[in-house]
Amino acid sequence: MDYTIAAISWGIIVSIIIPASGYWISTKSDEIKRLEILLNKTREDYIKRSEHSGELDRVTEHLIRLETKLDRLSEKITYGKAQ
Repeated sequence: MDYTIAAISWGIIVSIIIPASGYWISTKSDEIKRLEILLNKTREDYIKRSEHSGELDRVTEHLIRLETKLDRLSEKITYGKAQ
């Protein structure tokens, strides 16, 4: 009698653990596939170093022009008040 209860209990435990483990592995596998797709998209959209340098040069030029304009405006304001 005790052997039968132990065997049934073990069978119930195994029948719960095996499918739960399979489901967990399946969801983790799907998540890994999703992350691989996102990683590949990131690699495709990633800017190359040469492109980055060109864009950085453009931004620097714009900032220099803006700084020049601000300097001229500051001079006008300063000299305008002094006169």
